[in-house]
Amino acid sequence: MDLLKRFSAELNSIKNAGHFNKKHAIKRFFLLRDFQDNYLPAQRLLFGVKLSQTKAMKAYCESKGLAYRTFVRWHVIYRTHGIEGLLPKYAMKRPSKLPIKCGKSKLKASLIIDTNNPLKCLETVQRIIEQCRMIHPEVKSKSLSLLNRYFEHVFYEHPLSLNTPLTDDEIKALSRYRAGNHKKYSRKAAAILLANRGRTLIEVIEATHVSKRTVYRWLHNFNKDRLDSIKVHIYAPDREKRKTVRQTRVIDIIHKKPSIYGINRTTWTYAAIAKAYQHEYDSYISMDMIQRIVKDTGYSWRHARKVWTSPDPEYKAKIERILEVLQGLRKGERFFFIDEVGPYRVKKYSGRSLMLKDRILTIPEHQKSRGKVQFVAALEAVTNQLTWIFTDDKSASSVVRLIERLTLLYMDSESIFLTWDAISVHGAKAVMEWITAHNKATEAPQIHVVPLPSKSQFLNVIESVFGGMKKAVICNSDYVTALEMQEAIARHFEERNQYYRDNPKRAGNKIWDKQTFDVDRLAGGLFKKM
Repeated sequence: MDLLKRFSAELNSIKNAGHFNKKHAIKRFFLLRDFQDNYLPAQRLLFGVKLSQTKAMKAYCESKGLAYRTFVRWHVIYRTHGIEGLLPKYAMKRPSKLPIKCGKSKLKASLIIDTNNPLKCLETVQRIIEQCRMIHPEVKSKSLSLLNRYFEHVFYEHPLSLNTPLTDDEIKALSRYRAGNHKKYSRKAAAILLANRGRTLIEVIEATHVSKRTVYRWLHNFNKDRLDSIKVHIYAPDREKRKTVRQTRVIDIIHKKPSIYGINRTTWTYAAIAKAYQHEYDSYISMDMIQRIVKDTGYSWRHARKVWTSPDPEYKAKIERILEVLQGLRKGERFFFIDEVGPYRVKKYSGRSLMLKDRILTIPEHQKSRGKVQFVAALEAVTNQLTWIFTDDKSASSVVRLIERLTLLYMDSESIFLTWDAISVHGAKAVMEWITAHNKATEAPQIHVVPLPSKSQFLNVIESVFGGMKKAVICNSDYVTALEMQEAIARHFEERNQYYRDNPKRAGNKIWDKQTFDVDRLAGGLFKKM
């Protein structure tokens, strides 16, 4: 009520306007006053005098859900004409060119009907509907759509004809073209034959599936040149020869370095090939042409791929030995993959986790360690069971303790095969002496070592088990003590062992499968090619 009293003088100037128009003018007026009196001063207090009115106006329109250009138009009209300029002027923007009288729900207009062309008056109806602003937009759209479809239908119904009817020889030739395999010439011949019979445009379009403009162009060319306009071009051997020469030249350029042609690049691009082609043969070739040539010749852009390799000179012999043992395991024989892990510092770890887009977890770069955890473990290939021992260091004594535990757990086995990588701890004198003494002192289980090639940790199946453990209990962890981390790791391994007791599956099939692991094909240990 305060606003109505405050601006009563301006509001009284539009009191005689229609209710609908007055309501919209008052709404626009109060939005403009709110921007000038409240929003703009408040924004300038926050951002200072540097804030332009344009930026403030855009921000205000965005907050109110208004179109910026509309708001600017209201602002300009209000400064020029006052509140009267804010009144909507429906059906008053431009005078109608037709004598139309609009009532509440009816339109009255004069139509002149030509007896020679009585449907011509529909064009007048179309203009009335287009110009009248009292018709609902949806009704107007549907009405104009129906009229346009009618006009198009009438236009396409007219019959086609040729300047000179076809002769018998021309009909035979066109019939032969129509029955041919070449789509373009077949459709062109069909259109000419139909036009010769006086068929309508719509029938020709439905038969040939081309546009109206294309049909008229075909008929125009035929009326001008007759059969020469549709004559099939015979295979051109010179064109094929030029194509072959281009392909040979492009492939020759690809097999050279760009620097030979003065191009400061190490890899080719289509633009660089085109530049080299012009430099070498003094002939222009487009990048699209080069792309087609490269595709036709079977070349494609491919990344170089890094592969894991082993430099061990005895790589092939060692791999064949492991494959022989794995594929020939008998009842009572066990095969173990052995490796050490750690030390894992007891601190806060990062990792992948679900979170909101605007939230980011942070991990301190420097943390005080609360201890460390490391262990040595063995994975049995047949039953997929893991045996582990937490240790204080990575020494030969830790490996000996693990082997002792394996002999106790699998004392009913005849033989135990151990495979590990080529680090010094595994080949230590203490380990080898203990194995020799054990084999002499007991008949079973006998221990046999089948080492992996040097630098071939990727062939040790137990590495994937350690990777899964790290994702499960190390990443995103923040253990308080080393004992708490050890308990989490041990519980993870126990759950894993129970899973494979309930769901038996051999370990390492993916790597050591005899159909996949071809020593000759994977010479040097190119494991990633598998």
